[in-house]
Amino acid sequence: MVLIPVLDTSAGFAAQALAATADLTTPVAVVEETVLERNLARMATLARDSGLKLRPHAKTHKSPFIARRQLEHGAVGLTAATLHEAEVFADAGAGDIFIAHPPVGAAKRRRLAELAGRGLRLAVAMDDAELARDLPAGVEVMWEVDTGLHRVGTAPGEATARAVAGLPEGRLRGLFTHAGQSYAVERALAARQEWEGLAESAARLRADGIEVGELSVGSSPTAAWAAEAAAGGITEMRPGTYVFGDANQVALGAQQLEDCALGVVATVVATPERERRVLDCGTKSISADSRVQALAGWGFVLGHPDLRIERLNEEHAVVLGEADLKVGDRVVVIPSHACTSANLHPALLFVGAGEPRWEPVVARGWN
Repeated sequence: MVLIPVLDTSAGFAAQALAATADLTTPVAVVEETVLERNLARMATLARDSGLKLRPHAKTHKSPFIARRQLEHGAVGLTAATLHEAEVFADAGAGDIFIAHPPVGAAKRRRLAELAGRGLRLAVAMDDAELARDLPAGVEVMWEVDTGLHRVGTAPGEATARAVAGLPEGRLRGLFTHAGQSYAVERALAARQEWEGLAESAARLRADGIEVGELSVGSSPTAAWAAEAAAGGITEMRPGTYVFGDANQVALGAQQLEDCALGVVATVVATPERERRVLDCGTKSISADSRVQALAGWGFVLGHPDLRIERLNEEHAVVLGEADLKVGDRVVVIPSHACTSANLHPALLFVGAGEPRWEPVVARGWN
């Protein structure tokens, strides 16, 4: 089980974050911009060298600024989780958006029609052919195949072929899957399940005379197998968490601690016992929605390898272990899950590339 890698708080991200927030009320979400840029460039290079299109999942950051940087690094478009995200990213200049969630309900379809009317190239996730009959004109379907997550999607092969056959003609852009199981099983296995499940399904559809364009996979833990995916017929990848990294990615071995660009500055507010401290960053500022089995605690406290975030309440983080910290001291926490942590903050404080500045998290929430 991964505890906490050592990082000297006198240098690097922690030092910059603490200095930039010295006069601010905590908790504060901080982004190290040079690390962010390195992560963007690295994934863009991986996709390009592997022969895959990059369509990053922008739900991780929900930031127009970062979305534009992803496009400038060569992304062919963006993936969004909600209509609200898609609208925000369209406003930011994205002209090709895939909404990886089915638009169920009249209200969502109205908003989808308005978005489609703006001249975007637009696709939505679907695993029910009946829903496609009510889609606005010009909106394409990316059919979801369940390659192991067992959440949404049809089973690979024959089941997918039968279901897709019911789509209105001309709607299908391609097939996609998400290896969310890569957070619970061996990453190489999850990656192989992705491309093999899509390839099997595409072959079955093509044998029936149905044209399949894109074959799209997506998860940061499986991105390292991009070249193998391309060799297996995959055309597109949709990683998301890579932009920030987080403690889960480090515990899985998908990224290193030095790749973590998002941290939350917190203050020690109580020391009830010698080996128990309380920080002011609870579930309203860092995520408690997921933690991989290999990770001990709910994140890393930078520079304090003996500390473990044992539990979270709304405004409290209970931290166990020995450290020379007293009430009023500040620390930087790398959360277990970056996506839902960023969503908790109205803005992110960027440091590391010039003067600190705020970037709003415009696409957070639902509306």
